[in-house]
Amino acid sequence: MDRKHFRSLIPPTPTQVLSKPDLITFFIKDAFSLPTLLSVGALLQSLLILVLPIRVALLPLTILSTYTILTTAIASANPHTNDYMQDIHLGRTSAQLPNPQTGKFGNVPADQAIVVFHFGVRFSHPLGIFSPGAQKTISHFTKCNDLVLAKASAYGLLGLSPWRAAERGSNNTLMMVYYFRNVEGLNKFAHDPIHRQAWEWIQREGGKHVGFFHEAFVAPRGGYESIYVNLQPLLMGAARVECVVTGGDDGGDGEGQGEETRGKSWVATLVSADTPSLRSQFGRMGREVAKKSGG
Repeated sequence: MDRKHFRSLIPPTPTQVLSKPDLITFFIKDAFSLPTLLSVGALLQSLLILVLPIRVALLPLTILSTYTILTTAIASANPHTNDYMQDIHLGRTSAQLPNPQTGKFGNVPADQAIVVFHFGVRFSHPLGIFSPGAQKTISHFTKCNDLVLAKASAYGLLGLSPWRAAERGSNNTLMMVYYFRNVEGLNKFAHDPIHRQAWEWIQREGGKHVGFFHEAFVAPRGGYESIYVNLQPLLMGAARVECVVTGGDDGGDGEGQGEETRGKSWVATLVSADTPSLRSQFGRMGREVAKKSGG
């Protein structure tokens, strides 16, 4: 009996849909340690008490505390108001790459190669993002990110995701994770003038307290796997592949009627993992399929 083809859990779109991270907030959130934030809050509250009647001075704190407690209690008691469950796909899901020539997935897991690229920075200075050269570094970092988003099709960008380390109280390593269709696309990005300018400037003027890095991993066919349980699309599961979608297909189980070309579309990689071929690690790497076929 033929194995059932995978199908995307998210409808395809006519253009690439990538959640552009708010890099300014991304950098600022990690800029201050908890003692610093508490000290600033205490200072502001003290100033209010000094210049305003006590009842008025405590009003902002009272309103904010009441709002936080009530919204948390309501969301906990009524799941329908829980914003944290937004976009969650209940159950087991996995990331699989559709065929870019058809928009269909087929039924063999990890059937195509993929490139994973880590690109990050760390400010080893008490002033963090306010240290010498940090703002210019952030500007270059943001320009590079905007570049790869603007040229997603040319570079073969499939998805991206911001991540923050937890190695210390503040000013941790900040990193973007990118997914590319192939290493040639990544190499095009690396040789773009905007990236070259950033690389040359940071080496020349960044300062010893500005650390930066990248890592690239070329995962061949059958050399990777993924599983997500009760999660929103993230990492490779939030990627989309530019495809030529054909006759009657809406994102790829391979059972569309006819082969009339409908044009290009961006097909999401997230599929249900409730299928025998995606139930084990080796299965999700396509090795059990190869074993059964004698490959």
